Amino acid sequence: MNEQDIYIVRASGAGWAVHLNSQTLGVFDKRPQAIQAAVMVAQASGRAGRVSGVLSEEAGGEMFPIWQVGRDSYSALN
Repeated sequence: MNEQDIYIVRASGAGWAVHLNSQTLGVFDKRPQAIQAAVMVAQASGRAGRVSGVLSEEAGGEMFPIWQVGRDSYSALN
């Protein structure tokens, strides 16, 4: 069974945080910055052979998929 890393972007105080499991990996001023950071670490996890993805937690607690290894392309930034 492959290891799985699901990164979650959610509002945190006055900013946006990236979480993996119960750990906060970083807090950003703007949501797009948090999403970009989450996708970058998810891509690294995917290249290491782990199933990975990014979800955004919306105001009502609903999870919205942003990026998934094997479904979405890798960023040209890396």
